[in-house]
Amino acid sequence: MRLDTSKLELKASEVAFDVCLSRETAKAASATAATAEEEGAKVWGSEVIGQPRALEALKMGIGIHSKGYNIFVSGEPGTGRQSAVRSVLKEATEPVQAGGARALGLVDIAFVYNFEAPLSPRALRFPAGQGREFKHDIHHFIEAIKRIVALQAESESTKGAEAAAQASLEAEENKKLTELEADLAADGFRAVQVEGEGGVSMDIVPLASLLPAAKKRHPPKAPPKAPTKTASRARPPAARKARSPRRENEKAGESAEAEEPEATSFEALQDLVSSGELAAADYDKLRERWYGYMDRMKRLFAELRKGRAEFEAGLAEKRDAALLPQVKAEIAILADKWDEASVKAWISSLASDIEERLYLFREPPLEAGGRKRRIPALARYGINLAVDRSGAEQRPVVFESHPSAANLFGFIEPHAEDAGETRSSYLRIRAGSYLQASGGFLVLRAEDIVSDEEAWLRLKRALQDCKVEIQPRDGPQGATAWLKPEAVETDVKVIMIGGESSYDILYQGDPDFQKLFKIHAEFDSSMPRNAVTLRDYAAFVRKIGTDEGLLPVSESGLDAVAAEGVRLAEYRTRLSTRFGAVADLLREADYRARCSGRGDIDGESVRAAVAARSRLASLPEEHLSDMIADGEIILQVEGSSVGRVNGLAVLDRGYYAFGIPAVISAQVSPGEGGVINIEGESGLSGEIYDKAVLIVEGFLRSRYARDFPLAVTASICFEQSYTAIEGDSASSTAVYALLSAIAAIPLRQDIAVTGSVNQVGQIQPVGGVNEKIVGFYRVCSKTGLTGSQGVMMPRRNIVNLTLPREVEKAIEDGSFHLWAVSTIDEGIEVLAGLPAGEPNLRGEFPPESFNGRVRRELQKMARTIKNYL
Repeated sequence: MRLDTSKLELKASEVAFDVCLSRETAKAASATAATAEEEGAKVWGSEVIGQPRALEALKMGIGIHSKGYNIFVSGEPGTGRQSAVRSVLKEATEPVQAGGARALGLVDIAFVYNFEAPLSPRALRFPAGQGREFKHDIHHFIEAIKRIVALQAESESTKGAEAAAQASLEAEENKKLTELEADLAADGFRAVQVEGEGGVSMDIVPLASLLPAAKKRHPPKAPPKAPTKTASRARPPAARKARSPRRENEKAGESAEAEEPEATSFEALQDLVSSGELAAADYDKLRERWYGYMDRMKRLFAELRKGRAEFEAGLAEKRDAALLPQVKAEIAILADKWDEASVKAWISSLASDIEERLYLFREPPLEAGGRKRRIPALARYGINLAVDRSGAEQRPVVFESHPSAANLFGFIEPHAEDAGETRSSYLRIRAGSYLQASGGFLVLRAEDIVSDEEAWLRLKRALQDCKVEIQPRDGPQGATAWLKPEAVETDVKVIMIGGESSYDILYQGDPDFQKLFKIHAEFDSSMPRNAVTLRDYAAFVRKIGTDEGLLPVSESGLDAVAAEGVRLAEYRTRLSTRFGAVADLLREADYRARCSGRGDIDGESVRAAVAARSRLASLPEEHLSDMIADGEIILQVEGSSVGRVNGLAVLDRGYYAFGIPAVISAQVSPGEGGVINIEGESGLSGEIYDKAVLIVEGFLRSRYARDFPLAVTASICFEQSYTAIEGDSASSTAVYALLSAIAAIPLRQDIAVTGSVNQVGQIQPVGGVNEKIVGFYRVCSKTGLTGSQGVMMPRRNIVNLTLPREVEKAIEDGSFHLWAVSTIDEGIEVLAGLPAGEPNLRGEFPPESFNGRVRRELQKMARTIKNYL
């Protein structure tokens, strides 16, 4: 006769679960008005629900301005982490009307040319809005200097004085040239201009008067040629044009009636020497005189060039001396306006540079082809306003979605055409999001920044040093790789958003992280279910519907959404804070309602959305159920068997989890091998399951073999399981199978079992209890419900029951059952239908009880081993 275990079976009323928002929010609403959750909502606004602890941490992190109090926000995706950060920052950065950005201490940041070290541009800081003003002042100052220089150049007195000096210089130059030409003519030579590929140069040629009379009457037609060796820059004879530079300088109208002597060449004279018409000695003397005149002409031209350079330098000095009083007056006006030390120091350097380089303000020379220089000479006097806070009324909040090193800390734009150019390179410095957030907050995703080693190292360095150094961006051109701008002082509060366990991983693995992120705002995946949180849930649902233009949500729809929130939390007294999943459910329910022609999102629409989501993701579950129903997977759902129990496992695909039954079998014999974990021996079990098997062996010793040695070799196996097993939720199932095998007592196969056990035989709660129950129910439904089937679960998991309506209905009409047990003994009574038996003071059980038979068999095995040995 089977033992009555009805006291362990759950009634339909204990299993039934529903949420009625209207009823629950009305009940004791005033009593919950002062809860921590509601106080948090009052302080931080309605956008953040159910996260008082995290919000308190955020508030503290934002309120403490000391170094290292950056904030790390952790939690499951969809718990509203980013929305909470936005909401908190919105209230922490309320606009300041009086004083604006300056009252907040915000600064502008500008990069300027470093006149002492051009490869190290300087960084200047200004109170908010003054950076733009300084840029305008420098622009107007440079334009004023340009106007002063232009006015001087256009002055009639200046032009007259310079023209007179120029005329005097040219007269002196012409005098010296005239003397040289006269000496040349007296000795039978003439200076001529020669045009060649390299330009115009001067040469000296002999005159025809040196030739004999016959040659004078018939001068050579070939153009004159210079000797093979020459000290001049003369070009080949074919390129020469024999013209007297003096005649080119003659005034118009001067008499030119007298015909100049014709020029000849040294080649013609060499021909005369060869023919005997000219003595070789005379030719050599002539050539020696030619070399002497060429050296004299070279020295003369060098002297003229030097004199011209000295004249130009003197002229520039006079111009600059005349300009300096006006330039200094403009500098004084600029310097008096800006009192900050670093700015004043740069203005002083600027003044010195301009005083030395006033020539830059005159008309720039042209490049070849008549084009102006592409890089203006005055580019060194520009202002690169990298961060401009003009008009800001609140602290900056920057969300960097792609935190590469360049995006975070800025870069220097490469420009191959300007390679080696130092005057304008600083104008290509670009500030990153870290500088843009200076004085405010920078929000990053932890996974993004940590995965980029360079960005992560530079972020830590910036937080440690409170400075940012902008480096060139890596690229194929890399024209500005040599530039090293001055590091910029910063004041940034960094908020990193990461996964549930990412803070612990970083804290343990990175000593720097511990010092830099002292505030941990941890977001919970669930919150208490009470009147306040249910009311907030309803407000959230209606807000999503309004913002996204969804159909209105009825009361039954609200109840169904809240019920699904409880299921996501896996705890009857809690609600899920994964609001991303709740919002997705609303969108899908809206789609189902529109497809059905409904005017609102009601409970049926929500349940249809949940069912559709399960159906679309349940293909593997259906395949496994079909394999059980077809007998490919050997699993009994009725009758009884020795050493076999139907366990329950959960297969989690990430976006969908489902339960599936699996046979756990045990075989025993006398021996000293203990309990052998077949999964462990084959490498298919995790560490937690290995621990669970060791606990099973410990339970056997503590319960049955306190006064004799445990002499048993047993093996436990998940039948037809070919993937890794992890977790301890099947440890109680393994105990039942092992005890059944030892005592040779059959156990019910129409009951699936889940539950963890400790060494004293207490059943501990497990995860995924709803999926496991539903999984066995669907397998039984496919093979045919007998009315006796069901699941045995830990009693401590009753609070987690949120079963679908079809399972609740099956329990209500008696076609499916649930048993809740607290100990191994209670489970034995359900599965075996026999009393478990209580031990007496000597540790002995009643002989016919289940435990008595187990103890008796273990004693037999011990005697067998003793006798055998």
